Amino acid sequence: MTIRLDRLERFDIHTPQSSLDEMQARLARYRPPTEPVDAGWRYGVDGTWLKSLIAYWQDGFDWRAAEARLNQWPHYRARLDVGGREIAVHLIVQHAARADAPVVLLTPGWPSSLIEYHELIGRLSMPERYGGRATDAVHVVAAELPGFGLSEAPAAPMTHRAMAGLWRTLMVDILEVPRFFMHGGDWGSVTGSWLAFDHPDCVRGLHLSMLGLRPAIDREAAPLGEAEIGWLTATKKRLDADGGYRELQATKPTTLAVALSDSPAALAAWLIEKYHGWSGQEVDEDPAIDRDQLLTAATLYWTLGNLPTANWIYWADRNLGNFGLAKGERIEIPTGFSMHGGGFFPIAPRCWAERAYNVVQWDEHPAGGHFAAWLMPEPVAASLFRFISACR
Repeated sequence: MTIRLDRLERFDIHTPQSSLDEMQARLARYRPPTEPVDAGWRYGVDGTWLKSLIAYWQDGFDWRAAEARLNQWPHYRARLDVGGREIAVHLIVQHAARADAPVVLLTPGWPSSLIEYHELIGRLSMPERYGGRATDAVHVVAAELPGFGLSEAPAAPMTHRAMAGLWRTLMVDILEVPRFFMHGGDWGSVTGSWLAFDHPDCVRGLHLSMLGLRPAIDREAAPLGEAEIGWLTATKKRLDADGGYRELQATKPTTLAVALSDSPAALAAWLIEKYHGWSGQEVDEDPAIDRDQLLTAATLYWTLGNLPTANWIYWADRNLGNFGLAKGERIEIPTGFSMHGGGFFPIAPRCWAERAYNVVQWDEHPAGGHFAAWLMPEPVAASLFRFISACR
């Protein structure tokens, strides 16, 4: 399969030194909040841990080395029309050695960027370097949603269903890939699900690490089973306990944006509290993700200034659309799941997913959490390879 690249703009990531200097000046003025005694991660970010991280951010973290690692991958911009306004979307396009390999589109969600997918990209496109078989290799297109990471934001909040239409334009019209596999996590799962539902002609198979779309449940639907009721109860309990970030971003995202745009410490706290809590860590445990990786993500979002625009998708979901299927609707494209414990939501029972999807593969792992491609790229890649092989 040939991926057309001549309509893309190749670029390397380079942060102006002035942006880094300004960030360091703001970090030097960080004023820690008052915390309860022995707080740990019980009330949000661990203030003692954050203070230590900020000291390392100032005196130990090497952004230029991190930037060089980012630039080991081929970065591109694709220009897409959104309501008469052109925006540049960030892609990594990594070809497999075998020209006839299928194409997989990868899309992460919130608060993610393609940093989390780097090892997964390598394992999929060059499996022989990781002890796998070269014959399994696939061409990879990894894309960040509008407003996320290095992708420009639209003029106003945009729904995930509209973003799915952009991905169809990107793959079919710009890259000239008529049919491809789709893998998504978080909002990438939702966007990928709408892509498979609205444009089934171009999606060979859908592979997800999180449930994307809810099934319609009414009097005519099959009664909920015990496992489904238990999962819905556990999900509501988690939302009640930890869903405050969703409510804020879905209702008043600009108020939050003031802090995220003015303080790199606030931005790091907002990001890393999620990286900690959605990776299966307890309140007395440090984040599972290496601090250099955490600071690479935080520095990238700070210098780009677009974490606030990534938050817009919550407002769009709440006010412009939702991720529920209507009565009688179902995704009939073959769908595989790689589900991981320790994330924000508990793992759903397969029978719930089968109400909305044509599930042909279901893999469960006790760990990996919300950021499975970052924390456990090997089983995610293995699940994808099995799925692609079965679909072919």
